[in-house]
Amino acid sequence: MAEHEFEPADPPFLHLVSAFLAMEPTDSLISLARICGEGSVTERVQRFIWSHCISTAAGKLHAPYLRNFLKKLINEVERNHGEVLDELYERYAYYMSSLKDDNLVKGNARVSKYISFLFPDSFFELSSASESRKLLMQLQCSLNMLEGDTGCSIWPSSLYLSECILSFPELFSNKSCFEVGSGVGLVGICLAHVKASKVILSDGDMSTLANMKLNLELNHLGCEGDFPETINDHAKVKCIYLPWESASERDLINFKPYIILGADVIYDPVCLPHLVKLLGTLINQMKSHSKGNTDDSGDGFDAFLSKTISNSGSRKGPLALIASVIRNIDTFNEFLALVEQANLTITDLTETLKPINLLPYMQSYDRTTIRLFSVTCKYDNNGLQVVAIIIHQVLLYHDEDTIYRSCFIGTGQNIITTLICMKLFDLGRLIKMAEELIKQEDGNMEVEVIHLWATPRSLSTGLMYSFAQRDDMEVLDEPLYSNFLRVTGFDRPYREELLSKMEPDGRKVVNEVIFGPGRKKYRFCKHISKEWVPGLPSDLMKKGKHFLVIRNPLDILPSFEKVLPPSFQELGVANLISIYNELSELGRPPLIIDAAELQEDPEATLCGLCEYLDIPFQAAMLKWEAGPKPIDGIWAPWWYKSLHKSTGFKPARKYPEPFPFSHYNLLEQSLPLYNFLRRHVRKSSGLLKSPLPDPDLPVPANKKLLAWVGDELLPRDSAKVSVFDSVVQGGDSVWEGLRVYSGKIFKLEEHLDRMFDSAKALAFKNVPTREEIKEAIFRTLIRNGMFDNSHIRLSLTRGKKVTSGMSPEFNLYGCTLIVLAEWKPPVYDNTSGVTLVAATTRRNSPNNLDSKIHHNNLLNNILAKVEGNNANAADAIMLDKDGYVSETNATNIFLVKKGRVLTPHADYCLPGITRATVMELVVKEKFVLEERRISLSEFHTADEVWTTGTMGELTPVVKIDGRDIGDGKVGPVTRRLQSAYKKLTEESGVPIPTYHES
Repeated sequence: MAEHEFEPADPPFLHLVSAFLAMEPTDSLISLARICGEGSVTERVQRFIWSHCISTAAGKLHAPYLRNFLKKLINEVERNHGEVLDELYERYAYYMSSLKDDNLVKGNARVSKYISFLFPDSFFELSSASESRKLLMQLQCSLNMLEGDTGCSIWPSSLYLSECILSFPELFSNKSCFEVGSGVGLVGICLAHVKASKVILSDGDMSTLANMKLNLELNHLGCEGDFPETINDHAKVKCIYLPWESASERDLINFKPYIILGADVIYDPVCLPHLVKLLGTLINQMKSHSKGNTDDSGDGFDAFLSKTISNSGSRKGPLALIASVIRNIDTFNEFLALVEQANLTITDLTETLKPINLLPYMQSYDRTTIRLFSVTCKYDNNGLQVVAIIIHQVLLYHDEDTIYRSCFIGTGQNIITTLICMKLFDLGRLIKMAEELIKQEDGNMEVEVIHLWATPRSLSTGLMYSFAQRDDMEVLDEPLYSNFLRVTGFDRPYREELLSKMEPDGRKVVNEVIFGPGRKKYRFCKHISKEWVPGLPSDLMKKGKHFLVIRNPLDILPSFEKVLPPSFQELGVANLISIYNELSELGRPPLIIDAAELQEDPEATLCGLCEYLDIPFQAAMLKWEAGPKPIDGIWAPWWYKSLHKSTGFKPARKYPEPFPFSHYNLLEQSLPLYNFLRRHVRKSSGLLKSPLPDPDLPVPANKKLLAWVGDELLPRDSAKVSVFDSVVQGGDSVWEGLRVYSGKIFKLEEHLDRMFDSAKALAFKNVPTREEIKEAIFRTLIRNGMFDNSHIRLSLTRGKKVTSGMSPEFNLYGCTLIVLAEWKPPVYDNTSGVTLVAATTRRNSPNNLDSKIHHNNLLNNILAKVEGNNANAADAIMLDKDGYVSETNATNIFLVKKGRVLTPHADYCLPGITRATVMELVVKEKFVLEERRISLSEFHTADEVWTTGTMGELTPVVKIDGRDIGDGKVGPVTRRLQSAYKKLTEESGVPIPTYHES
């Protein structure tokens, strides 16, 4: 076929060429080639590869790479019984016979690869996008990149940072930019493309620097002299030798960059102190310079930072953008600590500054692993506090005019004048803060209340100590404890003392203590959940900000009884759920923190908590002094002994203590409640917290449903089987799929017949009766209100075992019945048809596992389905051991040839109920039906093809292995049988009790 039939400028062929030039892994190229051939590497795709990849790359790309690609390509075509182009054979033979690996590597330590940035049509208006929507950059890289060593290659973070620059050109245009550890120079080339005013690239390795200069020349960017004009007049570029460990302020004084960039520079603990020192020098050096820097007057980043980093007003000043894959958490934590010591602020911009996917063809590039951070100067809030105190003193005795005079005389001259002139703090804000200081002295300041609700032994006291370290916070230790003892009558060793020294009237405590005036802006109240008792004012829940701390009862119960015997009421998990529900009903669902998360990463968890509470995080929250505290309650000597030895949050023990099984019943009662709350834990937004979002369901209505397990209906998230169940132990289960139409279950009796046959073949014992199973199905459908367009996954396992093991002799509890009903329309496109591919995975022989037993051991089918997914096909056709078609991974299959309907024997597959129904309809509709062995090529050349199954009904197939079936459209026989099947489902089925058609 003529090669002009494929347009190389359009996907997927553009992606294939781009991946080839970028020397992506050869498996990725084969995958893209399959996509071009709609499932297989056809002769036309081979012709395209020869013309647009292999022929044009002669002498440009690394010869061993070309040889390996050709080997994989030839194997792919031959494996699928295709014809390989002679040209491909000849070129591969040339490489095999005339080249040796040793000779290829010598003198060629670097290879050239071409990075293509592809702009989607919707982003064509970007100034960084070319008219062709494609930017091609040539880079000479280390040879070891092809061997899996990322040491000197283009790291993914460089690609990510480059995508950011090209996606947001206005943020970098007319800005002076400095990259630390520039590597091959890709980031610098992108900065030049978006017209940064200056681009300084640096590296501490001379050979890397020489290679970087070569790459600039390859992309028409000069780098000689101080700042020469480039050939294409994009930017001024300079390459400098800069070892981090020896860099001094004198070396950097002339650069004054506005944006510092770094890709994957957080990797070596030895280098980190030098890196942070370098960043701090560049950022702080530029602070005073940034105001008058005309090159940096675009304010693109200033506007962006005012929305994302700074919480008050516009934010001016230099910053560093660091893109990195966090490969070692300890190394990264060390970097964070060094940044804090350097008086710098780090912010995670990963979710805020998301670049466009400009490299869609790079399957080896996983952008989800990359984090993007900004590092900026930390303007010290202590300076603001000092100024406010000065103004506070003036306000006490003078009028406002005195404040202005104080800017030029006495103690206020240096501090106030400097800060106001720098426009870091405005006078109005200083006056407001001073007024708050006066209120604090009088003790009449209105406070914002923060409520912590927790169970005992859940690190709640540690959190109280943490918040007590803040300079804007007062704390109360269980202010409702006395009221709780008064109302419940519970006994404690300190009961009488507590009732005499703490206010026992809960209403007074809430109104006068918890919400009373104070001396600081915030009040932190630590509450134990069981202390929320009837009779308390409703304001307790309606006012202030609430959050919950939970802890696994497995960790609570072992230490609980050191003071008093544990009980369900004392544990208070049920109360915690009531508090959660109360706040949710008020429209104020609280943040929930798991104590395990707090122990694992205290700083990130506290940062996320402060963000939720809308208060600034203070590093002082991470440490406190050992010993008793003035804020401790009377009960501290009984409960806080171990905590008084601590100076911060300790990591949990790697291996916990044995569980005291005397509390097993209490654990059974409390653990499900803990798990309910745990499902509502919101991860903190710390720098390394990027939890997977809840996936979108194919049918959102199925998020809330009831499923039958054993002998009861359970909510979706609680519907589970035991770890001792046979379906978990060995896939030892049988199943059926049923569909519901207009209040009737189609072919219910036939499906139950097959289920009982399968259970008998597998020698199940204590099987539920037919009526019991039907009742479970009816109850499940009725409770869910599912009377139409629904699907039932009916499973019957051999049941729970008394101990783990293979033998059915351990199954002494009887079978486990599972009825999972979902809203589910047919899962295939029954209007336009679907595409299939042939799988290499063969169907099981009856010699191994008879498919007439409808069992749950579906790995054979799943492996074929994986092949179908990889080829972007709806399903995969499976052959038997002799190479004849058996079925697809999920359905039976039919074809039409010259008016005759054919289907394979059900020797190696399940004789489906829908298959039998359609065979009856074929005869009823006066077509000739033939059941025999059918080869794959007969399906390729068929006039029509369709598949059958309960979930998909009767699905047309319009393409198999890249070949159109018939004219590539749904055929008349298929349409006729679809109509007959639809009519049959409307007229027959077992009615669901209580259903009445509206």
